Amino acid sequence: MAESVSIVCAWCTSMVSSRGAQVSHGICADCAMEFIKKLPKDYLRSIAEPDGTVNLFSDQRLDIETGLPV
Repeated sequence: MAESVSIVCAWCTSMVSSRGAQVSHGICADCAMEFIKKLPKDYLRSIAEPDGTVNLFSDQRLDIETGLPV
């Protein structure tokens, strides 16, 4: 049986999920949102959904025109 792994944000070191003694790295929702906001608007438009949002993960979306989470 596979051992559960805790996930720590590689950018800010906050705990993303605490599930075991082993640790891996990912990115938390706040850091992901800040990263997406810094990308060029033309690029974001090219990958946006028809409603003008970019999907991050776990149903979190960013409105590319306002730069606000939806």
